[in-house]
Amino acid sequence: MHGTQIRFQALVWTFGAREFAALLMDGHSPHRPDALLHAAQSRGLPLTTDVRRVPSAPVPGWRIEATSLESDRGRQTRLTVQWPRVRPLVSHADVDLSQRWQQLAVTHRVGLLLIGRDLVGDRNLPARVTRLAESGALAAGIVAFRSGSAFRPRTRFLHERGLERRRPVGR
Repeated sequence: MHGTQIRFQALVWTFGAREFAALLMDGHSPHRPDALLHAAQSRGLPLTTDVRRVPSAPVPGWRIEATSLESDRGRQTRLTVQWPRVRPLVSHADVDLSQRWQQLAVTHRVGLLLIGRDLVGDRNLPARVTRLAESGALAAGIVAFRSGSAFRPRTRFLHERGLERRRPVGR
């Protein structure tokens, strides 16, 4: 996958009344335009012909991880996509996640991962996803989600478990 540029976009994907934290990914390689799709498929992310019929069981070995860091530019959220390899597919990429995306990912502990050609930034995304799926050019699956401090503020986490630290009076 050397020389492949990977783009991604986080959004809320709706199926009827159900919503998912979705991560769209596409990759561009000068030699193979579908390199990311083929790599994902060979590592267990199945091709789908209908995104509404993606199996609800998480795909083994795949996981989205989110963490946040405080920096001089403020709080930054970073995503890592783990797959059945030693090194992650994407590591600590800066991304803006909506509050709804974060809430869905934490609540369900899974996300919907979609990998195809030219997905990111498409204005007519539902039609694009449908065309890719029908032509056998879309890998999709429910993947595990793990979060860091961006999604569970430490004070709330400690309070919920009865472990909050008390500040000394006068400080």
